[in-house]
Amino acid sequence: MTIQLLFFFSALGVFNALLLVGYLLSKAHRSQSDELLGGLLLMLSIRVGKSVFFYFSPDLAKVFLQIGLSACLLIGPFLYLYCQSISHQAPLPKSRWLHVLVPLSAILIIGVLYPYQTHAPLWGDVLYKVVNYVWLFYLLLSLRHVSPLLQQVRQKPLDLSNPQTLCLSVWLGTAVIWLAYFTGAYTSYISGALSFSLILYLSIMMAVLARRERQQHRYQDKKIPHDDAAAMLVRLNQLMHDEQLFLNPNLTLAQLAKRLGTNTSRLSQFVNDNLAMSFPHYLNEKRIEHAKSLLLSDASLSAEDIADASGYNSLSTFYSAFKKFTGTTPAKFRQLTPAKASKA
Repeated sequence: MTIQLLFFFSALGVFNALLLVGYLLSKAHRSQSDELLGGLLLMLSIRVGKSVFFYFSPDLAKVFLQIGLSACLLIGPFLYLYCQSISHQAPLPKSRWLHVLVPLSAILIIGVLYPYQTHAPLWGDVLYKVVNYVWLFYLLLSLRHVSPLLQQVRQKPLDLSNPQTLCLSVWLGTAVIWLAYFTGAYTSYISGALSFSLILYLSIMMAVLARRERQQHRYQDKKIPHDDAAAMLVRLNQLMHDEQLFLNPNLTLAQLAKRLGTNTSRLSQFVNDNLAMSFPHYLNEKRIEHAKSLLLSDASLSAEDIADASGYNSLSTFYSAFKKFTGTTPAKFRQLTPAKASKA
């Protein structure tokens, strides 16, 4: 019975992590951070899943051990890119994907030329150490992006729906799992899998508790007085019209609040309560309106030009937002709108 329970709890984290991967990668409006987090969880799930089955079935086929170690090599790069995307709050350039593509290509080539089945000492000794030290290298490299997030989190209540807090939690959890595997020779090989399950469920529990607390206090503060809200709306509209701050792809709520002469929480409350939308929705609404005007005013502009001129760093993000707000693509909007206008 003890063996069955140990297998259940060690494998439970893998199963639920795979569910999270499916959710993150199937979201209609997923961000690059969602994709990177999904990739990280997938690599961890493969690595941990291999450990679970190998612990309870030591005669596991060598190909599964090879797949597990190959996935382990990509945990660090995915973690680093995820932390970087959260820190920059903007899509990463395509060149950054070399952090994933280079080790992936290397491990695939090695796997074809020197498979685990016929080169067990190479994989079990040399490559095992290499992939774990690569993981450690990227953990330390990610600190450059995680350290500033720690300062931000200290200034705000715990909220795992906050991307910065979630990023910090992911980094700490990944570090604990690495430590569990690295010290497995002194404890137990299954400790990494158990750590993964424990960390995943603690994170889910903390997220649920934080969400409940946020909902309880959401409307405790008084509404912004009507006159104050009206004055803030005038200042906001004037600032957006005169300076078009929404065209800045890196504009944050804190930066806008500073320009308005208010604080972040008050501006957030104003946007949510008085404008009945989220801050990202507000920015996207402004950007798409600007994009629509560019589409109709200059037929020589390409979709890439319009996306860039409307405050989007990613063409895919622009397409997703445009389809969400207009129900069509930029090209079809450009074709159909003049026709509608002439019929009117």
